[in-house]
Amino acid sequence: MNMSADSPSAEQGTTELTERVHRLEDQMAALTEALEVLVRGLESSPMAGPPNHHIEEAARRAHELLLLAKSAAAGAGPADGDTST
Repeated sequence: MNMSADSPSAEQGTTELTERVHRLEDQMAALTEALEVLVRGLESSPMAGPPNHHIEEAARRAHELLLLAKSAAAGAGPADGDTST
């Protein structure tokens, strides 16, 4: 059985795939931003405060970014295989 590219089920599959790709792109952007924050926090700077404070602040900010991304993803609908709340 052949489905034409113009059939409703083919269009729905394409739409779902496009939405899934957009969600993955958003998640990658959030992970990239969090990683950049952590890397900057681990870089040594002679003008920085106590070393542990700088790293702790970067880790806190990265964690906040990840939580924000997770809450934004939850608002977009349930992710496949996501059982956490």
